[in-house]
Amino acid sequence: MLISGPRQPGHDIDIYLATLIEDLKMLWEEGVECFDGSREETFTLQALLLWTINDFPAYGNLSGYSVKGYFACPICGENTCSKRLEHGRKICYMGHRRFLPQAHHFRKQKKVFNGEAEHVRAPKPLSDVMHIEKNVCKSLIGTLLNIPGKTKDGENARLDMVAMGIRESLKPVSEEGKRTFLPAACYTLSRSGKKQFCSTLAGVKVPTGYSSNIKSLVQMKDLKLINLKSHDCHTLMQQLLPVAIHGVLPKEVRNTIIRLCYFFNSICSKIIDPSKLQQLQDEVVVTLCLLEKYFPPAFFDVMVHLTVHLPREIKLCGPVWLRWMYSMEIYMKILKGYVKNRHRPEGCIIECYIAEEAVEFCSEYLANARTIGVPKGIEERIESRSGFKVIPTDYKTLCEAHYYVLQNTTVVDPYMNIETELAQPENTISQQIRWLAREPKREVLSYNGYGIGGY
Repeated sequence: MLISGPRQPGHDIDIYLATLIEDLKMLWEEGVECFDGSREETFTLQALLLWTINDFPAYGNLSGYSVKGYFACPICGENTCSKRLEHGRKICYMGHRRFLPQAHHFRKQKKVFNGEAEHVRAPKPLSDVMHIEKNVCKSLIGTLLNIPGKTKDGENARLDMVAMGIRESLKPVSEEGKRTFLPAACYTLSRSGKKQFCSTLAGVKVPTGYSSNIKSLVQMKDLKLINLKSHDCHTLMQQLLPVAIHGVLPKEVRNTIIRLCYFFNSICSKIIDPSKLQQLQDEVVVTLCLLEKYFPPAFFDVMVHLTVHLPREIKLCGPVWLRWMYSMEIYMKILKGYVKNRHRPEGCIIECYIAEEAVEFCSEYLANARTIGVPKGIEERIESRSGFKVIPTDYKTLCEAHYYVLQNTTVVDPYMNIETELAQPENTISQQIRWLAREPKREVLSYNGYGIGGY
């Protein structure tokens, strides 16, 4: 089922889903008779819908939950800490001090937050990482570069801070017959700072396939970033933003943004230690509180607030990379490329899909055949040039490498503590520990080069 973006049905999507719900009920209650080719027998196939992957607005359309207003957070529910900004005419979601321990010193600070001490406890738990990361990244870059229409700072944002009784030194200054002047905040970049920020991103060179051409996203004339896609924001938040802001922001603000980037980098890792999820939860709460100290209230929309619930989501659903939408969006782009006649998109997709399946079948059938006149693939060219030589290593370097591996292996952590009882029965020591305990080989294989994206 394809629903074009500008004409997507919104809350009327239940009309489209009615037939799907009927099929799901039938598949769960009765099932469908299918044939198993390997066993050559029939069986009853039953199916269920485990979860859906969608962005936050689509979550509201599918579930019927209101993702706007005072109770926009589906995790906090009626306990969502929200406030309508009088001048900005938007609802901000601050109050992240509730998630801190009761004795944390941030709870007693008033002037740097909302003018009040925080005594409320965190609500009990009642969200797609890709779109949260994308929206947070766009809000950060728009505010730092002061991009019109994208920045969360402005005259109304400063008036809201004055109305809340915080950072009154940043209130707008109006002069007769002249434009209103906004004092520089700690996150305000000068023109030279913006040039350095944009020049750093424009000069980035990455391997093929790592990301899009970052240079094409930077406009040096207007000093802004344009046409940022989801994966571009992912690359910026994971690696490039901490490098770009180096030397252009005060230390406190820079470290806070780097902490946020480190958090997204940690939760998007392919391997996550469950014992460290609580530490990530504590880190992101402190990071959001630090952002509240420096950035205006208008910066904290519901997407920024949802960041605080991501570690809990990992505990329930597993690693992020198994659930995010990059694979879906890449496949949708492939399907979009099949469409040649916009009046009949479904027919174009079916035709091209069948043709591609036929070509893949033929290529696998003729995989062992020797081609004539067809250039070699990248893998074959690399294999023809590949080679290695054996280099002997001195004992000191070998010990340093061995110690580095032991320090960064989870199963070795209990043995790194001096107080750990080392006398254990033979059957309790894992095979991996036994393998790591052996001294590595003295001979090291050195290769002439590595193939990255065909280079």
